Amino acid sequence: MDNLSEQFSQIYDQYIEQIYRFVYVKVNSQELAEDLTSQVFLNAWKTYQKGGEVKNPRAFLYQIARNIVIDYYRKKGKEKTVSMESI
Repeated sequence: MDNLSEQFSQIYDQYIEQIYRFVYVKVNSQELAEDLTSQVFLNAWKTYQKGGEVKNPRAFLYQIARNIVIDYYRKKGKEKTVSMESI
């Protein structure tokens, strides 16, 4: 395993539970929180791979998580739901 992978693995192990709890509180769904949390770490990994310098990994991950939750609610707000009675 290269140095970058090891560093990110340590960050993942250190912050996975905290980020999951943060997302879960915002969406109140275990499955959705798991999906969004995985997206947080995927986005963070992409930044690390590109050589992006991250001085504070905790703040970086929380910012990504916050943005992903906001994006989720924006998309959800644009979806239309139709009740069975109206059909």
